[in-house]
Amino acid sequence: MDSGLAAVLGATVGAVGTGGAAVVAALFARSQVRMQLRAEHQRSLRDPRKAAYVTLAECWRSKHERASDAWMELRMTANHRGESEFAELLRAPSDHRAAAFNLTAALEHAQAVVYVEGPKAVTDASIHVSAELTSFLGKVHDANKAVHEGVSLDMHTEACEEARGNAYRQYLCFLYAASEVLGGDVL
Repeated sequence: MDSGLAAVLGATVGAVGTGGAAVVAALFARSQVRMQLRAEHQRSLRDPRKAAYVTLAECWRSKHERASDAWMELRMTANHRGESEFAELLRAPSDHRAAAFNLTAALEHAQAVVYVEGPKAVTDASIHVSAELTSFLGKVHDANKAVHEGVSLDMHTEACEEARGNAYRQYLCFLYAASEVLGGDVL
């Protein structure tokens, strides 16, 4: 083989190898940039969603606690019917119920933010958790009305306890749905 031809072939192979390495490096860099963009997109979705889900969970929990406190106070108060301090004791369950109802606007706002942030699985869970809490508050209201009218709580106890348990189960379903949406590896 002629030395000039060998030099040309050597230069060609070197140029092709260098060019091939550059193409591979460019493709790898492009892949890395895409992964970084996907991860940043996931983070940009995740942070506002997480804030919305946590806000809804905290509002719901506060309202549920107030409703539960009202129910517990009501049960204790019903045992003192006929005593002189009965009217005074009725104030505590009423105050807890009022505190629960006062959280309605904050809970509705938090739920609206969850609707905007989505996705559908979490939005649906937020609807169910809100509906069950409303049902529980309705049962507490009915029991409160019964106590004020001098009716026994016996017929309301099972309904209130069941509604309270259903509300809490739906709360857990909401938390699981939110966790599933937020829990994936962002890379």
